[in-house]
Amino acid sequence: MSIPLLRPLLPDANALLPYLQRIDNNRFYTNFGPLHQEFLQRLLTLQLRKDGSTVHGLLTTSATLGLELAIAALDLPAGSHVGVPALTFVATATAIARCGHVPVVLDVDLSSWLLKPEQMPQGADLQNIKAVIPVSTFGMPQDALAWSSWSKTHRIPVIIDAASAWGAQSTAEGITAVFSLHATKALSSGEGGLILTRDPALANRLRNMTNFGIGQNSPTLGSNAKMSEYHAAIGLAHLDIWPQQVEARNKLLSQYHQALTPAIPQLLVFQQDTGLYSPSLFCVSLASEVLREKLEEKCAAAGIQTRRWYLPLLQDQPMLKSVAKPRPTPNADSLAKTLIGLPFFVDMDEQQLAKVVQVVLSVTS
Repeated sequence: MSIPLLRPLLPDANALLPYLQRIDNNRFYTNFGPLHQEFLQRLLTLQLRKDGSTVHGLLTTSATLGLELAIAALDLPAGSHVGVPALTFVATATAIARCGHVPVVLDVDLSSWLLKPEQMPQGADLQNIKAVIPVSTFGMPQDALAWSSWSKTHRIPVIIDAASAWGAQSTAEGITAVFSLHATKALSSGEGGLILTRDPALANRLRNMTNFGIGQNSPTLGSNAKMSEYHAAIGLAHLDIWPQQVEARNKLLSQYHQALTPAIPQLLVFQQDTGLYSPSLFCVSLASEVLREKLEEKCAAAGIQTRRWYLPLLQDQPMLKSVAKPRPTPNADSLAKTLIGLPFFVDMDEQQLAKVVQVVLSVTS
């Protein structure tokens, strides 16, 4: 029995049919149609319940393009240095580079695996950094209030790459958050992204930027980045089953934790929980590089897929060699030797879980 690393589970054809029929009846297929608007409003309502404050937002074709738009809206001088964590998906850095700026690779916290305000350089080392993009790594939310305070103090804009953190990541004054709605995420529209902000003027400007920049007075170039009605239909159908899937994902995470906790810290440690809500993957840090290699070998022999998520680190990515500007990252360097992703998907059964746990616990024998 082989066990995949991920197996997305989106709404089936029967669940989609009522929404597709609405598209047929409306004959409205894109350009901010009624399903687009309904999906966005439902998301904003959920975020309002979480934050207790009004948020504004827009839907995009992908989180990557959403990041590019959010960066472009900062109107930074060409070639500006933008801080990013060493441990993140490559799109965080490529979005910066595609906007004509330079990613400055920063270290992460050793327990939460997040770039926090405490990891930011100080004094003269901070002077050249014109913006920061902390990441909600593996769905763990950033402290939006802490970043808001830091941003006000240093007068440096902050965009949170919250790709995997829908349901967990809060918003705050002056902070833009970008979420992914890709098929592998806990909430999905197949392909898509969501940008949230407390600033209605910024939300309106970004919305115009998704439609070629039509309607805005800024010279910043727009793009065709608006979500279609078909993707909104998937998102609406997925929202209908979202609560049940959240429950299933958290149950699986709890089972993993319960089964593997006796192995802490001799074998592995978990990522520090900063408010995880609906996990879409599961990573652990092994006690040593040797143990990780041993676990990878045993999993491969047992037909269990694993992955070294977000590795190599940004500064070691071949495509970023000429654009990333690395700084010392001792914590990220240490994690790069020990992190491993284990199978995690919403319909993973108890037999599959037991097999993975058995193999993980066997690496010390």
